[in-house]
Amino acid sequence: MVARLLLAMSLLLFSPWATAQSDTYTVAQAKAAWNDLQRQPLTEQTFRESCNLIQAVGQTDLELAYTFLAEYLPRIQRTGNRQWTHILLINWGKAYESLSHFDKAEPIFRQARRNAQSNPMLYGQAIVYTALLYLDWDKPDSLARYLALGEDAARKANDWETLSFLRTFRALSQLQKGKPEAVRRDFDEAIRLAEGLPNKNALFMARFNRTVYSLTNPQQQVASFDSLLTLTDDSTLAHKPRFYERTTFYFRNPRPTVLYNLVQLNLLLADYENAGRFADMVYDALVRPNPNGPSAPYLNAEMSFVKSQQGKFQQARALLDTSLRQFGGVETSIPYPTYFIAAGLLAEQAGQYSQAAGYYRQALTKGQTTAAFSRMPPELFYVRALLRTGQFEEAGRVLTRFDKDLAANRYTTVGMYYFQALANLRKAQKNLSGYSAAIDTYHAIRDSLTSLNQYRAMQQIMAQVQLRDKEQQIARLNAENEIRTAQIRRERLLYIVIISLAFLAIGLLAWSIRTQQVRARQREALQQSRLDQLEQQRQIDLMQRVMEAEENERRSIADQLHNDVNPLLAVASLNVSSALESVLPETPVIRKLQKAQTVLNTISGTVRGISHRLTPHLIEQYGFRRAVEELADSVNLSGKVFVHTLVVGFDEPLVTTFLSDLYRIIQELVHNIIRHAQATEASVEIVEHDQYVTILVEDNGIGIDPAAATDGQGLQTIRAKVALRHGQMDILRKPEGGTLIVIDQLRLPDRTILTPGQPIS
Repeated sequence: MVARLLLAMSLLLFSPWATAQSDTYTVAQAKAAWNDLQRQPLTEQTFRESCNLIQAVGQTDLELAYTFLAEYLPRIQRTGNRQWTHILLINWGKAYESLSHFDKAEPIFRQARRNAQSNPMLYGQAIVYTALLYLDWDKPDSLARYLALGEDAARKANDWETLSFLRTFRALSQLQKGKPEAVRRDFDEAIRLAEGLPNKNALFMARFNRTVYSLTNPQQQVASFDSLLTLTDDSTLAHKPRFYERTTFYFRNPRPTVLYNLVQLNLLLADYENAGRFADMVYDALVRPNPNGPSAPYLNAEMSFVKSQQGKFQQARALLDTSLRQFGGVETSIPYPTYFIAAGLLAEQAGQYSQAAGYYRQALTKGQTTAAFSRMPPELFYVRALLRTGQFEEAGRVLTRFDKDLAANRYTTVGMYYFQALANLRKAQKNLSGYSAAIDTYHAIRDSLTSLNQYRAMQQIMAQVQLRDKEQQIARLNAENEIRTAQIRRERLLYIVIISLAFLAIGLLAWSIRTQQVRARQREALQQSRLDQLEQQRQIDLMQRVMEAEENERRSIADQLHNDVNPLLAVASLNVSSALESVLPETPVIRKLQKAQTVLNTISGTVRGISHRLTPHLIEQYGFRRAVEELADSVNLSGKVFVHTLVVGFDEPLVTTFLSDLYRIIQELVHNIIRHAQATEASVEIVEHDQYVTILVEDNGIGIDPAAATDGQGLQTIRAKVALRHGQMDILRKPEGGTLIVIDQLRLPDRTILTPGQPIS
C-alpha cells in the first residue's frame, strides 16, 4: 500500500505506543497497578496515570493494553468528558491501524468522529486519522468521501494543518491512480499550507512523501533527504509525546526515518561509505538506547548487511550473531529476510557458496525487503550463489523475473548486479555476444554510479572547505570586533579625561563638531557606496546587452549562411553535377567540372559548420544534453582527444539563451583543451541543482601555466558570462598533471511555461 510509507520505518521498528519511557511490567504487575488506579476517583491526575500505564504496557503486551482500554472507555464516556474520550478513541484506533487491523480501527474512529462533532479541532483530528485508515486500507471511495468532508470542515475552521495533511493523503491517493501531475500539485499545495505553521509535522509529512513519490531520481532523493535532516531538528518534531498528548497527527521519529531512507538510497547508488555512516546514526538513535527492544534483532540484521557491503565482515558476523540470539529459537524460524541475506553474504565471503545459496533461498520465503536497508531483491543474491555453484539453468529462470522491472532500476545497484549476473551466465553458456553486451552494460552502470559518487564526494569536500572558510571568517571578525571594542574603550577614557579638564562649553562644542564630521563621512561613504552599486549595475547591464548583441549577430550571420549562402552553393553544385552528366567522359573540361564540384561541396560543409558553431541549433531541436553530447562526439571523431560527458538534470524547460551561454562556455573550454592542453582525455560534467548549475571540466594535459600573467580572450569571455550569472570560476592545476576548472553557483533563470512552437531546452 502507498500509505505504508507515511509512517515508513516507524511501523517496522516501533510498537504503536513506543516512547522514551522505560517502565516495564509483568502481566501480574500491570494488572495490580491497573486495579489500584481504577479504585481511585477520576481526576486529571488519575486519568494521566492510567494513560501512562496503558502506554507502558502496550510496549510489551498490546492485547493487555487493549483490554485496559476496553474497560476504561465506558467509564470515561459516562463522565461526559469528550476530551478524555477523544484521547482514548484516537490512540486505540491508531494502534489498530498501524498494525493493519483496519476492520477493528474503523468502528473506533467512527466513535471518535461522533464524539468530536461539536469541537472543530477534535473533529479535524478524527477526520485526518479516518482518511489515513482508508488510504492505508486501499478503499478509494471511502477515502475520497472523508477527504472532501475533512477539507470542508478544515476550511470552515481555518485549520490549515489538517488541510495540509489531507492534501498529502490526496496526493498519495492520486499516486495510486497513476496521475503524477496531480500528485505534484497536491504535494506542493500541502507544503504551501504548512510552511507558515509553528508546528512542523504537516510540513515534514508533505516534504517527506514528495521526496519519496515525486522524485524518481535517487540522486535527487538523496539531496532532498539531506535538506530534510535540518527540519528534523525542529522542537515540534523532536519530542515523543505521551499517550494523552498524541491525538494530533505527527510523524513518529522523523530523524531516524530520514536517515533510514538515506541508507536505502546510498545502498542503491553503491555509495557504501555514506550508507554505513547513516546506518550507524540510525543504530545509535534506535538500538543503543534500548539494545533489547523489539526492533533490535531486525536492526542488528540490517547492520550486518551494511557492514558486509563495506567489507567489514568481522563486525557483520558479530551483529548477525546478536540478531540470532535476540530472535531466539531455531535459525530457520526467523521471520526476517534481511537476516538470511546477511548470513548468505558472510557464507559467500567464507567461500561456502552452497550454504550461501541455501540462506538466499530462505530469504525468498520471508516476505518483501522494500522496508529494509537494502531494496535489492533477494533473488539477485540467490542468482549469484547459483552461478557459483554451477546451477546455470535455475539462475536463468530466476533472472527472467527481472526483465519487466529493470527499466526503473537500471542505473542502481539492482541494474548493476543484474547485468553482472547475466554476463556471468552468458559466459558460462558460451554465449560470447550475450556476454559482451551484458558486461558492457554492467561496466557502464558501475562507471555511472562511480562518477555520481565521486561528484558527491567532491561536493561534500567543497562544502567542508566553505564551512571551514566561514568559521575562519567568523573568528577573524570576532578578533577584529575585540580590537575595535578595546580601541573604543581607550578612546572613551581619553574623552573623559579631556572633558574633565576642559570647560563644559568647549567640550560640548568639540563633541558637536566631531559628530557632524562623523555624519558627513557616513553620508559621503553611503553616497559613494550607492554610486559604486549603480556603476556595477551599469557594467552588468552593458555586458548583458553586448552579449545579447553578439548572440543576435551570430544568429543573423548563421541564418544568412544557412538560408542564403548554402542554398546558392547547393544550386551551383547541382548545375555542375548536371553539366557533368551532359559532358562526355573524354571531354577535357570534365576534370575542371569535377574539381569545381569538389570545391563547392567542401565550401558547403565549411559554411554549414560555421553556421552550427555560430548558433547551436541542436539545443533548440534536441535539447541541451544532446547538444553537449554532439560536441563531445565531434571532438572524439578526431581521435586526438577523447571527451567524456555527464549531464545531470536539464529535464525541465529552461530559457534557450541561458542554455546557449552554458553551451558556449563548455565549447570554449573544450576548444582550449584541444588547442593548448596537449591532452588525450577530458571530462565535462554539468549538474543542474534546484537554483544553480555547476560545471566541472578536467583534462590530463600539461596543466595551466602558473607563470601566465593574464587570461586569454576566451577565458575572459567565459569569466564575463559567469559573472553575469552571479557565479564563480576557479582554474586549478592538478598535482598529477592536467587542469581542473570548476564553475559553480551559475544562477538558473526563472522557469516559464512553454508555449506551442517554443523550443524545448
